[in-house]
Amino acid sequence: MPTITIQAELSEEHLRAYEGEARRQGVPVALLVQQTVNHLLRELEDEEKDGGCCPMLPA
Repeated sequence: MPTITIQAELSEEHLRAYEGEARRQGVPVALLVQQTVNHLLRELEDEEKDGGCCPMLPA
């Protein structure tokens, strides 16, 4: 599957939560954010396939 590089804007609260979880897991914050984004995109694609939502469009 192709990959792209992105920048994500997080609230201070969410960034602190990701930092804490990253420390706990011993992984970079960027990896946790990447996993979250990938999971959300898969969920949207699944909903789109099931006809439960409108097609994904760029913001």
